[in-house]
Amino acid sequence: MNAKIDQKTQIILYKDPIWKGLLYLSFPVFLVNVLKTLHDVVDGIFLGQVKGAEIATSMQSAVALTWPIFFIFISFGMGLSVAGNALIGQYVGKGDYVSAKKYSNNTVYIALFLGAIFALLAFILAPYILTLMGAQGSDLEYAITYLRIRSFELPILFLIFAFEAVRRATGDTTTPVIVSAVGIILNIILTPILVLVLEMGVTGAALSTVIAHVAILPAVIYFLLRSKKSITVNFSIKQLNKTIIKDIFDIGIPASTGQSIQAVGFVILNSLIYAYGTDVSAAFFIGNRISSLVMFPVSAISSIVAIYIAQNVGAENIKRAKRSVREGAILSVIMMALGISLLLPFSASIVKLFSHDSDTIQHAITYVFYIGIGLPLMALFQNYLSAFQGSGETKKSFVLAIARLWVFRLPMILLANKYTDLGPMGIWYAMLASNVLAAFLGAYLYSKVKFLPKTRKVV
Repeated sequence: MNAKIDQKTQIILYKDPIWKGLLYLSFPVFLVNVLKTLHDVVDGIFLGQVKGAEIATSMQSAVALTWPIFFIFISFGMGLSVAGNALIGQYVGKGDYVSAKKYSNNTVYIALFLGAIFALLAFILAPYILTLMGAQGSDLEYAITYLRIRSFELPILFLIFAFEAVRRATGDTTTPVIVSAVGIILNIILTPILVLVLEMGVTGAALSTVIAHVAILPAVIYFLLRSKKSITVNFSIKQLNKTIIKDIFDIGIPASTGQSIQAVGFVILNSLIYAYGTDVSAAFFIGNRISSLVMFPVSAISSIVAIYIAQNVGAENIKRAKRSVREGAILSVIMMALGISLLLPFSASIVKLFSHDSDTIQHAITYVFYIGIGLPLMALFQNYLSAFQGSGETKKSFVLAIARLWVFRLPMILLANKYTDLGPMGIWYAMLASNVLAAFLGAYLYSKVKFLPKTRKVV
């Protein structure tokens, strides 16, 4: 196997201290997450600059409404990525690169199939789902347009998820970052041109994302087929294997189902928020964009924690796998604490970059405060999810994700809505409380993880 893979595997399996390895391997992911976050922020800012505060707020609200629906569809791609990452990583840790290649091939095929199916469903179902959410008038029109355009990128997005799973499972975090960075930079360049210069509004925001993904597709295919730095795949129908597909779905279905059911919950959450008015919905959109400024380091570290766990479980080095979880959690919480200490003093100024509507600004400032103080708990939540995903125990990630939203958050919001006069504050309180409870539940579920290898002899 290529020496580059061996070098990364040596770091993951043997090099101490672990936290240095986590930082080293997560740095490329960190950079691309910075770019992704920058894109999301820029996207929101440019939509907020569309002529007419009411139109701009309506467009931001529309994008906020479409996010959980789009997430329902991509959650299956993310679950597939989790399964591929865990299984391929365990075979790499075991030193069985032949089986790792077979799992890579099947992961890519499943990605292409699911991407095409969900693209069709998203396009057809967009108006019906958005109407059920309560969207109406210009909000509904903008949201349908945005979601239908974005549906065309789903097959490409699913293939990118598979590509990232194959690469990261071998410890190669650099190549996916370079490819993604090109797409994101192109997206950032196109957004103001299409949204403001050509006055295309939400249509421009959606098109810029689709065009950027189409632009990087040749690179994704090339690196899957011919890369010298990682496992490659063969686009041949003969590579399909029922046993491998079953293994991938056994791990991927709980992960994707948990995220998709969570996304359905976010559809309901957004409906409850939208009921308070377009200004509150836009504030929710803005607050999430701003909180992502702090969350991206944790996302990077947690993705590498999952790789550490997968490879070390495959190598049957359980103590090191557990140390990876512990040191990843400490790093993540420290970064969150530093992040919110820098964010909160300037939150009002940042919010005003997104909107000129006074009510929206006030709601967003309040939301940023409550979501901000809960971010260290979100760091723990994300770290526990990585532990479950890397070990292949995705049923626990299913339970944790569902409980946070359906058992804790939504019931508290409904109770606050029905029995109190808190208004939007009831939503912000419930979101903070649900993050606290989810952190405790995550700790309990983690104590039950067995870290057993999921590898087998593949014919």
